[in-house]
Amino acid sequence: MSSPRRFAIATSCVAIVACVASVAIRSADAQRIDPRRPSVFVVGPPGGASPTVRGDARRTGRAPDALPSGVLRIAWRKTIGLTIEQPALVSADGMLAIVTAPRGDVIFLDADGDEKGRVSAGASAVGLATMTSDGTVVFTTSAGDAVGVKRTSTRPRYVTRIGGERNVRTAPLSLDDGGVVVATGADLVVLDAEGNVRARVSLPEPPASPLLASGDKVIAVSATGAVYGWTPGRESVRLGTFGAPIDGGAALSDANTLVAVIEGNHLVEIDLTRGTRSSRSIASQGLYLGPPSVRPLDTGGALATLLAQTANRAFVVTIDPGGQETARAPIATLTPKTLADGGAAPLTASPHTGPLVDGRGAVAFAAPEDGHVGVVGPEGAVDTIGELICTRTSRSAGVAGLTPLGRGAFAVTCESGAVAKITGP
Repeated sequence: MSSPRRFAIATSCVAIVACVASVAIRSADAQRIDPRRPSVFVVGPPGGASPTVRGDARRTGRAPDALPSGVLRIAWRKTIGLTIEQPALVSADGMLAIVTAPRGDVIFLDADGDEKGRVSAGASAVGLATMTSDGTVVFTTSAGDAVGVKRTSTRPRYVTRIGGERNVRTAPLSLDDGGVVVATGADLVVLDAEGNVRARVSLPEPPASPLLASGDKVIAVSATGAVYGWTPGRESVRLGTFGAPIDGGAALSDANTLVAVIEGNHLVEIDLTRGTRSSRSIASQGLYLGPPSVRPLDTGGALATLLAQTANRAFVVTIDPGGQETARAPIATLTPKTLADGGAAPLTASPHTGPLVDGRGAVAFAAPEDGHVGVVGPEGAVDTIGELICTRTSRSAGVAGLTPLGRGAFAVTCESGAVAKITGP
């Protein structure tokens, strides 16, 4: 998606002048403006270290600043007291926004972990969230509403009825014009900065992973692995298929190449222009775990970094554009699973969360199964926090997500409601 310079358009209390901003995705309806009050509209891509799930509209998992290196430490840890099911978001001013699962409470923390705001949506259950150009946190609810929340208010900025069913795995997509695309059931809905519905389309299948942006297209991947593109104001188009469900989400390694893990051991690419599919790499042993993180190479193409797992070890793996593993760093020892008769159980993926990667190639990870958090340095050295940050549950390692948090830091959110900041020496 393009990155125009951020600017604001203000409307006067005395005379209202209609202004049109250049946008990344064309709207179907004009934005409604209330002439009784002044409004400021901020456009341009959302700022901050991680304003959306997996960092950006391409879901690359890239940290814009260097991740910590050397001996890691917990700078602070705070307990929210409410269940968390997604990574924190980070705004342009360095504020963390933590969206909780039970009621849609959004808690805002500063870089020191101090609470600076709390807004409750009063919802029964919420989906993944994103942050728009002006810092509004947007998510959908099980009641069929899209909710926008700002730190400066004690109540939601807007609650827009969109209908349908809550889509728990499809993170909304922030637009350069200050709006957002949300998913409800099989529908994609474009909202403007004030929460008004601008456009809507029904896909042949419900999306099942975070939405992405490529140029003026919204990219959605279904539960079967089918890939659809939609430019608001037009019909949706089937762009290709992975041929199987993807693990954890896809990433755009460039404007036309979508990459994801399927079938446990295939790292697969789709050319969105031609609709062709190819396997970049097949795990020679064990499993690959998605979603992948990607970073471009100066020579062209992109490296893909992801977790891998065998019966008794977990790794961080980096794969070059030609499909060769250029690095495999061991990060944890796993307990082999056995059957009731004592025999070895078939290898299945442990609960896991996607890693983060910075421009140097350093990788922040949460190990599958046990949830230990650490960093693999650019040279391959592994440093792990000695204590468990998140409490393991009967079904997972308890890690809700990892989030870049400025130079030399990242945040860990836990399903139990804990949030921690990890830094270097």
